[in-house]
Amino acid sequence: MATYREFREQVKRRRRRKFLVRLTILLVAAAAVCGVAFFALYTLLSGALWQPGDEQLVTSTSQPASTASQPASDPAQTTSDPTQTTSDPAGETDAPASGKAAWNTSTPVEQTLSTEITGADYRMLAVGASAAVDYSFFDRAAILGDSVSQGWNIYESPMKAHAFICAYKSIGPSAVVNKQTADPGDASGRGSENVYETIINSNPLRLYILLGTNALVRDGEATEQSFLSYYGQMLDMFKADLGDEVDIYVQSITPVRPGASQPGLYRERIQRVNTQLAVMAAEKGCYFVNVYEALQDENGDLRADLAAADSVHLNQNAYPIMAEYLATHVA
Repeated sequence: MATYREFREQVKRRRRRKFLVRLTILLVAAAAVCGVAFFALYTLLSGALWQPGDEQLVTSTSQPASTASQPASDPAQTTSDPTQTTSDPAGETDAPASGKAAWNTSTPVEQTLSTEITGADYRMLAVGASAAVDYSFFDRAAILGDSVSQGWNIYESPMKAHAFICAYKSIGPSAVVNKQTADPGDASGRGSENVYETIINSNPLRLYILLGTNALVRDGEATEQSFLSYYGQMLDMFKADLGDEVDIYVQSITPVRPGASQPGLYRERIQRVNTQLAVMAAEKGCYFVNVYEALQDENGDLRADLAAADSVHLNQNAYPIMAEYLATHVA
């Protein structure tokens, strides 16, 4: 019969065997779980990196797709053939030119939409319509112009009682730049005066300019370029002497009737010069006001009911329309 000591030893041996069996089972189970987890993770990552139709697995050490790292030399070819492939700079991989960057590509995507305005239009650059201001807004406004602007004093209009009209027959921007003298030819009694200094001394808060009808009566590119050159110099002088706090409004040259008596004044040329004036105004920090649209007919010519006998100047019906347009197109 076993003694008590032997019995205790047998109990200890049985406990050790049970402990070892349980430890072995636990280690095997843990290894199995780790194996399953590793296999699942590997499968998941492999599926995420594998692209259908690819010939190799994309890894973090592979070269970026060529369409993301190097812009195509001909955008038209890239968009016309989506299956076209381009070569990697190192010549190691080819990637479909699909326009999509690889997941691990850090190179910025090249801009494909041009934001540069290559065909400006005077209508696009003009001051938009706004709520009408009271005509007292023009109490501190000076209007510089040629014979077309003389109509502000000749005919009745809301502008006549408010703005300071400086309009002279047969002048252009060259007369202003060269500080020539001219006679307003109206009932103001001012007499001959220096055009440029008269504007400066009037101390306006706003200056409206409408010149071009007289300067463009002769056709030809040289006449056109000379007009634009003087116009730019004139704006620079006004900006320098009046200061940035004075708003300068460049008004579009007004339309004429078909077959106008002056060879240089016709629809296509006036619209072309208006576009150049609008661009110039924007570049020099001035505002462009498209009064042309208030006076044109469905063909882009001067409305017959607003034209004077010479098909160039405006009659008394036009000036209230122009005054309303200026009052509703304020920057």
